[in-house]
Amino acid sequence: MAVSSVAEKTQSDLAHLIHPLYHPSDHQKPRIWVEGHGAILKDMDGTEVIDGLSGLWNVNVGHGRRELAEAAMDQMSTLAYCSSYTGASNLPVIELAERLSQFTYPSINSFYFTSGGAESTESSVKTARFYWKVQGKPDKVKIISRKLGYHGLTMAAMSATGMPEYWQMFGPLVPNFVHIESPYPYRFEGGDENTSPGIAAANLLEEAILREGPDTVAAFIAEPVQGAGGVIAPQDDYFPRIREICSQYDVLLISDEVITGFGRTGTWFGLEHWDVEPDIMQFAKGITSGYIERV
Repeated sequence: MAVSSVAEKTQSDLAHLIHPLYHPSDHQKPRIWVEGHGAILKDMDGTEVIDGLSGLWNVNVGHGRRELAEAAMDQMSTLAYCSSYTGASNLPVIELAERLSQFTYPSINSFYFTSGGAESTESSVKTARFYWKVQGKPDKVKIISRKLGYHGLTMAAMSATGMPEYWQMFGPLVPNFVHIESPYPYRFEGGDENTSPGIAAANLLEEAILREGPDTVAAFIAEPVQGAGGVIAPQDDYFPRIREICSQYDVLLISDEVITGFGRTGTWFGLEHWDVEPDIMQFAKGITSGYIERV
């Protein structure tokens, strides 16, 4: 395509579009995507590149799947939207929830659908607090998460996210969020001759629960593999110990599978690698592979 066309679209982009995670220097070498097929993206200049990040860790089945576009068209032509308030439902959502229940963790068999990963974090936090209020423990409201963990950038999700560079211009954060170190050997060198690094990192959760008071902690939220924080895979003994601690102190374990869900790590969901079941699981991205926006 003509260079002038790329320049015109770039100027229009600059004038009217607000980008996430953006610096003005990004427009010095603009790239506007126009096509995608399988693992390949093509820009307005006709240059093809491998989409090594799979969109934003979400296009699990590849670009350009015509059968998915046709399925969406068929459904939208039949029924594009209906509310699920006050017990109303529809056939596709019933069938999807039933299908999910057949291959998620045995502890997970009911589903609340959201519009994306950050909203899923918000909903997980609300669900955890709601659960403890129903159980007669209304003071259990605190959420523990990890440094270098990423859970989205809406307000509660950003407060759970353990990367201060995302907070600086948007504070103050939502109260009652606590951060502990990640099982990341480069940043945390815990462990000794009697305790492995994975167990030492997991024990930081127990220390935080005891410091805050078990009767005030609602949940611990964690990605099975930390994505935006550096693709940090935990030691094999980390999550089994985390599960023990959560069960011991009546703290719900929330598995943030927004990135790791739906086959990203070689199993359907990330905690399966360690035979650990969460109390709450949240997901987005791979469930639609980006064909219906849920990032």
